Amino acid sequence: MEDQQDELNQLHQKVVTGLATPNEKKQLVAWLARLNVERTEISLDELSKDELQSRKSLRTQLDFSEQQVQINKWWISGWARVAAVLLVVGAVSLLLWQSKSTISGEQNAKTVVPGGEKALLTLANGKVVSLSDVTVGTTVALQGHVRVEKTKEGSIVYHANTKATSYVAAKNTLTTPNGGHFKATLPDGTIAWLNAASSISYPLKFAADERRIKMTGEVYFEVAKLTDGKRKRIPFFVETDKQEIQVLGTHFNVNAYTNEDAVRTTLVEGSVKVRANDGQVALLRPGQQTVLAKNLKVQRADIEQQLAWKNGDFIFRGEKLEDVLRQISRWYDIEVECPKHLADVRFTGMVSRSQPISVIKEMIETTKKLKVELKERRFTVTE
Repeated sequence: MEDQQDELNQLHQKVVTGLATPNEKKQLVAWLARLNVERTEISLDELSKDELQSRKSLRTQLDFSEQQVQINKWWISGWARVAAVLLVVGAVSLLLWQSKSTISGEQNAKTVVPGGEKALLTLANGKVVSLSDVTVGTTVALQGHVRVEKTKEGSIVYHANTKATSYVAAKNTLTTPNGGHFKATLPDGTIAWLNAASSISYPLKFAADERRIKMTGEVYFEVAKLTDGKRKRIPFFVETDKQEIQVLGTHFNVNAYTNEDAVRTTLVEGSVKVRANDGQVALLRPGQQTVLAKNLKVQRADIEQQLAWKNGDFIFRGEKLEDVLRQISRWYDIEVECPKHLADVRFTGMVSRSQPISVIKEMIETTKKLKVELKERRFTVTE
């Protein structure tokens, strides 16, 4: 009797740990049959398939309770009968729990989708327009002599009457949420790409001698080259809470998230002058970037990595886990949790931003040192 019980225990252990062979699964089914366990007609092989189905289906097919376990008293002694009941109920309960856990994780992953084209446009009169709700190819708003159109590609573009002068002070603000990005062509022809959780504020018609905007978050600019009547280039200024950037006509990226350790301005082409609020100044050449933390310093830039977000990718090169988590938090619009002692684990690789959150989870877990739990919209990293 003890040998039989040991064999049943061993089979049970293999099944719940996923190590059982098809024959061993059939053996356990046979054991359950010999114990006269009343159950729905389902084999363990069928159970593994049902693990991929809905939770409701699993509950229907695995609706066991201790009262449903019937064991012939003549075959097993009193203490063995209790042990067998607990074993069978425990095995089924654990299988059900594992199935629910797997399905719950898959369902959570499906509810967390990559970011997309989402933005709010605050007009000069204070009205807020959700650009996701505006049909492409139509007019978003008319503001005096300025018309805002949503293009067929999904971005917005301003069409301003060059004779209009009364709207210099009137401003619009374009804001992306977590899980959003957007592209806009400003009234002067400058193109701005906004990453998630970012904003730009700009006039409906720029002044004749300078163009000035404010931004938060991360924005990539392709500044239009404009000249005045004397063929003098009209400067373009970008203000953040810690610095001011002056450009004449160039392509550059500014990462000024308040929860990052520094403000980074990366120059692709042209030239820019970066002036920190404390008076420090740096002039950038293409391929360089300024890093403003306590001090303003110039260093060589990894252009591919800095512009990866604009090109639809995450590129990590020795990136700390805490930095990775901040990026995915903004893009997938989720909360992240990570113990401080794991924050310095580093990652190298490239992942498309169109991939589901499960791919990021797998990337982190490839270290073999970390585990990730995704529950609702909370992404928790543990050892």
